[in-house]
Amino acid sequence: MSSLLKNMENKTILKRYQDINAYGFSERLKTRVLRKIEEILSRFKRLDLTDTIYTSVKELIINATKANVKRIVFADHNLDIDNNDDWDKGTAIFRQKLLACKLNEFSNKTKSLNYKVKIRYIYNRNGMRVEVINNTPIPKIDEKRLRGKLESAMKYRSIADFYMDNADNIEGVGMGLALIIILLKNQGLDPDLLRIGSEDEQTVARLEIPFNDHYIPYREIKFREKLEKEKKDLDISYEFK
Repeated sequence: MSSLLKNMENKTILKRYQDINAYGFSERLKTRVLRKIEEILSRFKRLDLTDTIYTSVKELIINATKANVKRIVFADHNLDIDNNDDWDKGTAIFRQKLLACKLNEFSNKTKSLNYKVKIRYIYNRNGMRVEVINNTPIPKIDEKRLRGKLESAMKYRSIADFYMDNADNIEGVGMGLALIIILLKNQGLDPDLLRIGSEDEQTVARLEIPFNDHYIPYREIKFREKLEKEKKDLDISYEFK
C-alpha cells in the first residue's frame, strides 16, 4: 500500500474489533452487541446514536440468521434455493417455520453445517461501520428481491406507513430493512450508507455511521484505492516501454 493510502487508512481506521462467530441470535449475543456499540459511542461521545445503531445491527443479524435457516429448510426438503419453481415452495415452508418456532431452535443445525454470522466493528473519531457477515452468498432470486425491498423502503419515513402497504410480508426481511432505512432518515443520516451484497461467496451487510463531516465512506476509500492501483499499473507499464 502506498504512503498516501496508508495515511488515509490510518486516519480512517483506528481500531477494528471482530465479535465471536454466532449461530443464532441469543440474548447473550444481543447483550454483547449492545455493550460493544455503547463502548464505541461512549468513547467518542456519541451515545445519542445508540438506539439507531443497535436496532439496525440487530435487524441485520436477524436477517442473516433467517438466511441461514432458509438454506436449511430448502435442503431439508430437497429443494434448490436457486431454482424458480422450488423457490415458492421452499419460501412457503420457511414462512411456516418462522410462524411456528423461534429462529434459535435452528442454532444447533446451523452450527453443525457451519452456517455462521459474524459482526465486525471498524471505527475512529470520525465515524464507524458495522459489518454483519454471513458465510453464504445471497441466492440469486433473493438478491433481486432484496434490491426491490431496499428501493421500496426508501420511499417511506414511517414504519407504520410501510407496514400498512406491506402487511402481507410475513417473512419480515423487508420490514427489517425498512425499519433501518427509516431510523437512518430520522437520525439525519444517509440511508445509502446501508449496503448489502455478496462478496467472495459471503453476504456482507455494511452499515456506516458518520460522527462528523470528516468521515470517509467505505466505497470512497475503495474507489481511491482502485484509482491509485490503476495509476501505479500505468506507471509500471510506462517504465517498461
